[in-house]
Amino acid sequence: MATTMKLQDFLGRWLTNGTPGTTQATDHLGRGVIASDKDFIGRSLAFDNPSAWAQTTEYDAGDRVRLAGGQLLEATVGGTSVTGSAPTAPSSVGGTVEDGTVTWKRIK
Repeated sequence: MATTMKLQDFLGRWLTNGTPGTTQATDHLGRGVIASDKDFIGRSLAFDNPSAWAQTTEYDAGDRVRLAGGQLLEATVGGTSVTGSAPTAPSSVGGTVEDGTVTWKRIK
């Protein structure tokens, strides 16, 4: 099942989902957003629930993981995650953190 999390459209407007874990998301005008919806350059506005972060795992740019605290990270630079514990999420959305050779950006 595709789930829309708090993602932004191409103008930076947040898509919202009042019931996380469901597909009942809306755009900034209150219109429903479904799994097949794309932004103006073809990026999906919905995605399957990301897997939990894993140690010594190869990630590609664009991969998404969820941390134990619920934060959502997207790889901006692909690489291999560290052995041991998950990275500490940046304190704010948009912040980045290094994890082995992966650079993560917090998106939620």
